[in-house]
Amino acid sequence: MMNQHREEDALRGQAVKNQKAIWDKTLEMRFLLQKGFSTSNKLPQEPIRTRFCNHDKQIEQAYDDLLNSSKQTLSSMMELQEALLESNQATKGANEIPSAANGDNDEWSEVQRLQTRITTFRNTEIDKWQRKIQVTTGAAALKGKLHAFNQNISDQVAGYMRDPSRMINRMYLSNSAVSVFGKDVGEPRTAEEGHIMEGDPELIDDSEFYQQLLKEFLESCDRGASESALYALKKQQVKKRKLVDRRASKSRKIRYHVHEKITNFMAPEPMVVPPMAPKLFENLFGNGN
Repeated sequence: MMNQHREEDALRGQAVKNQKAIWDKTLEMRFLLQKGFSTSNKLPQEPIRTRFCNHDKQIEQAYDDLLNSSKQTLSSMMELQEALLESNQATKGANEIPSAANGDNDEWSEVQRLQTRITTFRNTEIDKWQRKIQVTTGAAALKGKLHAFNQNISDQVAGYMRDPSRMINRMYLSNSAVSVFGKDVGEPRTAEEGHIMEGDPELIDDSEFYQQLLKEFLESCDRGASESALYALKKQQVKKRKLVDRRASKSRKIRYHVHEKITNFMAPEPMVVPPMAPKLFENLFGNGN
């Protein structure tokens, strides 16, 4: 019986280790994609892009290579997600939705299919572990006092996504903030409803989500995060070299530090003590006797 429990604990530990490795690799990939994603907002938009492509075939070929590379990257991610779903017994064969061919929207249709397939399993697992954490930490005792806190995470997300326009509008960037190549900064665009849109729908910024991931990753570094993800993060940081005078080595220059000027200081001056001073100090505080 003890051997059986020991084997089950070993399997659970190995599963947790595998999940942590997959999560760290996912974070590493996300960090590496951030620079290319943010820089893509500066690419020229239509009809400027078409003019550039018609003017120079090399630019058109570069755009085609960029598009094909992006599709291959997205396809690799979806293949990995499909493999993870197939390896999980809880999601294997569940909510099978045939993929539809929609021409240019084939990739997004496939992404939507995978998200729909994993939705039920994802919500169930997240809500289950949330309840376990509440019981362990005693948060369940606050039921009735903090209604939003005691809601399931899936319900909170579903409620927030009933009107996603606020979140989407916060992700739009203005042309002046991005400096799109070949496009002048003009007046704010007006939506169909008559409201002024603060940003361009073609310019998306997910820095808020990226910073949250980065914050969680840095907090997990103290708990033993993987060295590969930490190395990928350090590669993105600009290295600042220390300013050192290399000609001052081997006593070729005198090393010294300039002290700050002394303020509110007066040097002592010699003075002649008057003859009455000793008698004055003797009678001070009534100690003349």
